[in-house]
Amino acid sequence: MRKIRTLLGVATVGASVLAGLPAVASAAPSTPSPAPAAVTSDSARGTYYPVSPARLMDTRTGLGGRTGKVGPDSSLRLQVTGRGGVPAGGVAAVVLNVTVTGPTASSFLTVFPAGRSRPTASSVNFPKDWLGSNNVTSMLGSAGDVTIYNRAGHTHVVVDVLGFYAGTDTGPAGLGPGGQFRPLTPVRLHDSRTDHRGALPAGAAINGWVDFDNEFGMDDYNRHVRALVLNITAVGPQRDGFLTAWSGETAVPDISTVNYRAGKIVPNLAYVKTQPCPPFGCGVDGAPRYMIHSSATTHLVVDLVGVVDDGTVPGGLRFSPAVPTRIVDSRIGQGLTGALGTAQTGRVDVSATVTDPTRVLVMNVTAVAPEKNTVLTVWADGAAKPTASNLNPEAGQIVSNGVLGVLGPEDAFQVHNLTGRTHVVADVVGTFHLNPATASGTTGGSPLRVAGSGVSGHVR
Repeated sequence: MRKIRTLLGVATVGASVLAGLPAVASAAPSTPSPAPAAVTSDSARGTYYPVSPARLMDTRTGLGGRTGKVGPDSSLRLQVTGRGGVPAGGVAAVVLNVTVTGPTASSFLTVFPAGRSRPTASSVNFPKDWLGSNNVTSMLGSAGDVTIYNRAGHTHVVVDVLGFYAGTDTGPAGLGPGGQFRPLTPVRLHDSRTDHRGALPAGAAINGWVDFDNEFGMDDYNRHVRALVLNITAVGPQRDGFLTAWSGETAVPDISTVNYRAGKIVPNLAYVKTQPCPPFGCGVDGAPRYMIHSSATTHLVVDLVGVVDDGTVPGGLRFSPAVPTRIVDSRIGQGLTGALGTAQTGRVDVSATVTDPTRVLVMNVTAVAPEKNTVLTVWADGAAKPTASNLNPEAGQIVSNGVLGVLGPEDAFQVHNLTGRTHVVADVVGTFHLNPATASGTTGGSPLRVAGSGVSGHVR
């Protein structure tokens, strides 16, 4: 089995800033990380556990131990394990939603495992006076904590937890193995611009569901689904506000999934815990259900990019976390030879830097100062370009979003730019790989298909 080389190596930190992102310094010789361990079918290592979304930090209120904005070139430590539904032990990495509000300067945040050197990477990029959020997967430090670094100006930071990955074969005490991930060619589940109900009203929520085909030779795959991985986009909201995505098991939780400014187009990747549709409560009884609430009237687009099941179905993927590592920076010809022009597609080859069972790169992808309002789309090399988008940056902005970069047969992915000219940066925070103990076949392909989906209406 080949070993990961530079992809999961640790980079040193640059001393300056270029276009609002970390300067790319000369990387220290990378320390090879071991390839994902072959584990037994009942091992929990690398499996995912969705939790009901919970707030871990809000510098506006002092929650999480910090009161007041984070200053320039400064860091704070956030304890994650033992809080918000995350167990005290057996956890390797967490999925967070990190929100920035009221920044006094253009800057970036970097989230990384506490106790490690700060990497040359960014987790959230933002201009002055920005309001927004980004999905961030982070490896944890030895004490179950992360460090959050701010480059410039002063900003409030809000952190919500969505789930976690097991870091040991036994996993968190008493929980057993978690779920395995299955990437999908993006499927549009909902677009209020074409739905007869129109925009989602302020204070209302959609009640959405997805029905999966039975392609595994089992009675019903729907009952195995534990979470959906969605790209959720607010389009033209009437005022500043936020979207909240959750399972619908409870009242709207006090967290945010997408934070938006009035009139903007704002996407965010989201891991959303589901529950089965109750009888007569959705389009298909037992289908995995999700809800999305909006604080302001806005159009809403929802794309399905992956599924987390209960880990009992063969062929799923497991996660190996990494210290954030830069693999693409078109400003210096890394990964891409230069900026992408109008309708241009760039191919990123990572065949020299990933292990053989790796199927998906978990990344933060950033558009750097595009000439025009544009759209970036990332997909597997060798596949048809999907209609879904990953980033919707405005001219001159530096905007990032979490992206699950599915690799093609030759370990490459593609990036397409709709219009104008933009530089692209990508940082890897981990990989999804085949678990040899439960994989059926060697490709990691999934027979999973969406048979139907829908929204049962606006709920207040």
